[in-house]
Amino acid sequence: MKHDPIPIIATVECRSQSRGDDVPIAIMIGGRRFDIVDTLDRAMVTSVDAGAPVIHRLWVEVDDGRRFELTRTLPDGTWRVMSGSRVQP
Repeated sequence: MKHDPIPIIATVECRSQSRGDDVPIAIMIGGRRFDIVDTLDRAMVTSVDAGAPVIHRLWVEVDDGRRFELTRTLPDGTWRVMSGSRVQP
């Protein structure tokens, strides 16, 4: 049975890298913090249109075993969190 990702209300906690990149380290859902323990896959989506946003996608696993898709749109830097994952173990 295929499960499509479901958007959820969450906050992504990040650590800044020396290059200025933010690396997600945890997800806050309903007041509870879940540490990201593994990055399963990542992708960058760009457009041929000049000035179009760049989208970074990460598929991560948190400390309780659940998987999430994190999408960050640049240049504004907003994160979107989706439950479920297209990444297979």
